[in-house]
Amino acid sequence: MHLVKTMIILLAATSAFDVHAVRWFEIEMIAFEQKASPLLREDFSLEHAEIKGNRKRDLLTDGYNAQGQQHCLSGDSFFDPRPLSVKLTSKNASWLCTDSADYMSKYDILPLTPFAPAQEHMDNIYLLAKEQLQFDNTVSKLKRKGLKPILHTGWRFPEQSKRRAPFIKVFAGKRFPVPVSYHIADTVTEQGYVSLLPKKPHAMPSEHADNWQIEGLVKIHVRHYLYVTTDLDIRYEIETGDTQIARMSQYTRVYSGDMHYLDHPKLGIIFQIRKYQH
Repeated sequence: MHLVKTMIILLAATSAFDVHAVRWFEIEMIAFEQKASPLLREDFSLEHAEIKGNRKRDLLTDGYNAQGQQHCLSGDSFFDPRPLSVKLTSKNASWLCTDSADYMSKYDILPLTPFAPAQEHMDNIYLLAKEQLQFDNTVSKLKRKGLKPILHTGWRFPEQSKRRAPFIKVFAGKRFPVPVSYHIADTVTEQGYVSLLPKKPHAMPSEHADNWQIEGLVKIHVRHYLYVTTDLDIRYEIETGDTQIARMSQYTRVYSGDMHYLDHPKLGIIFQIRKYQH
């Protein structure tokens, strides 16, 4: 009996050691619109397949919905979750700001930072709370330079291999009408912008219920170093009023604690990956 108890204690200790042996990190990122340049001569006519990734995680939807619920609880009638027909017939009736309501449907422009409660654990991947973000001064500097930040967020995650690490779904900015008039894309590689042959754009109906200014996936994995895979579509309007789509695709090796910048003619991303409790 004594031997059995000893083995159980050793197994429990080993299991606890394995859990805490996994290193944890946090990423903080800012995405912002680039200024339109009359000197830009890039050809954005190459079409790309839909961005796909295995083991996708959506952290932002809950954050945006929670932000809308906060507005609802504060009495903002714009975030009244009741159907329009009910609002018209019950103008003075109170409403409930339930957790299950779709507050995201109210937004034409998503909040800069999705809401998240402050957490300090290593149980599962989670969004950083606004007070845990450290780049508020950077956001202010971008604004002073006439640039428009459209996303400022971050999340904590464990060290995982390329095969096991999930893709984090990223979307931000303003909502674009459905369907998109044109699907125009370009690719940015580690070596720079890819020059493409001219190609006449053609109409591509959208398959998504929502079309946000930025949509795509970000994946971080560890193999001796940290690696960041970024695949994002950027929607923007052209002079005719039509909507076009450009793509940012980058694969970058990074060091924890360093500031990194991803560049694209339509989008800039500043990010930092920091060690968490190690």
